[in-house]
Amino acid sequence: MTNTLPTFRVLLLLTAASLAGGCASLSPEQCRQANWEQIGYADGAQGLSGARVNDHAKACAESGVRPDLNAYLRGRSQGLFSYCQPENGFTVGRRGSEQNAADCPASMRGAFIDNYQRGQQVHAIEQDLAQRRGRQSHNATRTRNANDRINAIRTELARSDLSSERRNALLTEFNRLVEEKNTINRDNAMLAIEVDRLQIQLNHALRSFGR
Repeated sequence: MTNTLPTFRVLLLLTAASLAGGCASLSPEQCRQANWEQIGYADGAQGLSGARVNDHAKACAESGVRPDLNAYLRGRSQGLFSYCQPENGFTVGRRGSEQNAADCPASMRGAFIDNYQRGQQVHAIEQDLAQRRGRQSHNATRTRNANDRINAIRTELARSDLSSERRNALLTEFNRLVEEKNTINRDNAMLAIEVDRLQIQLNHALRSFGR
């Protein structure tokens, strides 16, 4: 039997076209050249709802093209078989994406959901970890900026022609920047502990899930 399923390249092109097309799921040219089994497979492999074919019908109406529903559903069924694999459930959950386990075959649904939930747990830890690391990066930028300004203030304070008013203003700013750096350092110390804890938690979760 001839294999009508799309190559990985075709699947990528269909996905990209769907994303780039905004509300229109297919372009007029794609409608005219449509292989509805491949389109169904691509939609199923992404876990899209069966109602997606209605979007295709609407997009192709102006081109006078009607979806071949039987071919679409045949391809979608095979695409769902790929989507509903347990390993993909973990991938979808770890990505933080919504799942469509309801359309999975009953025999595959339980394992998919179990792995999706495991992926969600990993996603939550990774999000927390990314947030803390983002704060560390932001703090590093604040520290660099504070150091640059402190050095500039020191240079200006060395001038002999400064007015007392200007000198007092610079000293006030200098003290504020030093206190800001102290606050950042305290925050960084706490963040380092949290990052270490979350990294250990992530490693443990991955190991416990066999990854």
